[in-house]
Amino acid sequence: MYCQNCGSKNESDSKFCQNCGVKLSNSQQEKKEEKQIANIEYFAISPKRLALFSILTSGIYQVYWFYKNWEAIKKAERQNISPLLRSLFAVFFCHGLFKRVLGSSKSHGYKELYSPGWHAAAYIVLLLFGNILSIDESTNASIVWLVAVSVSFIPLLSVQRAINFNNEKLKEGSSFKQGFSGGEVALIVIGVIWSLLILIGIFLS
Repeated sequence: MYCQNCGSKNESDSKFCQNCGVKLSNSQQEKKEEKQIANIEYFAISPKRLALFSILTSGIYQVYWFYKNWEAIKKAERQNISPLLRSLFAVFFCHGLFKRVLGSSKSHGYKELYSPGWHAAAYIVLLLFGNILSIDESTNASIVWLVAVSVSFIPLLSVQRAINFNNEKLKEGSSFKQGFSGGEVALIVIGVIWSLLILIGIFLS
């Protein structure tokens, strides 16, 4: 492999030129990583369904959404990561997920691009805003908190559309999941009960 900057010959698996230090854009390692990203089949669900479940569960469903996507990445890339921890602490890892999804979908010709940075920032702001308001025990603050947490799914919709495009290209057909898994049903039930308890508490206060 020859460096396009200085013309020096490098090993075939080199990522940087051994002479001038410039990054080699066509290294085998880079190609391998790009192929792994392109072949990831993420968690497929319709954006409307994602929005509905997020609202019904006051955002709890999003934990499941993050978990399933990180689980798909772990399986495809054989990485030693914890999908559970990355879903519970999504504010720290959402940008990485959004970026991976965009890279996968772009490799299949996806044109409706979004900014992983801005979408991650929007998601984090909505969650943090809701959590800060949860400290205030007033009724108005509780209502605003519930709304903020419930609508935190909005930045995820663009990501989900990219996921569905990516999966359709991999499977050559509709990628939407049919039915519910046991864990998904349990999480939705718990989330709905939690939301009802919050609403009851708000109106009784």
